Amino acid sequence: MSNTIPDTVLEQVSVIMQPQAESGLTEDFIIPVPTLTSATSPGIVYVSFTRESPEEYVQASFQCILKFVSKELDPSTGEPEEEGYEDEYQLEETELAAADYIVPSYVTFASEWDRM
Repeated sequence: MSNTIPDTVLEQVSVIMQPQAESGLTEDFIIPVPTLTSATSPGIVYVSFTRESPEEYVQASFQCILKFVSKELDPSTGEPEEEGYEDEYQLEETELAAADYIVPSYVTFASEWDRM
């Protein structure tokens, strides 16, 4: 996530991900970005899901919503206001595909030849 507005701070920045119905996924937790300013952008939000059936590699689509509290910065002190307002934005849908379960392995011919 990036904050491109220099006189605003975003707090409690998180992404709510809703998997499609009966996807076989259960949300574990969300690790939000506590504070995001234009100087500290970009920030990373983590969302964790568990497969209800570990032996199945579920493919699903997620509707995503960006949620945060927006606070204006006082130009004289640079401190955020005491109170802000909650806001949210609809993000693009995200897909979980079979390739997301595969860890890439980079093999070079020279290293494999030397190993043999």
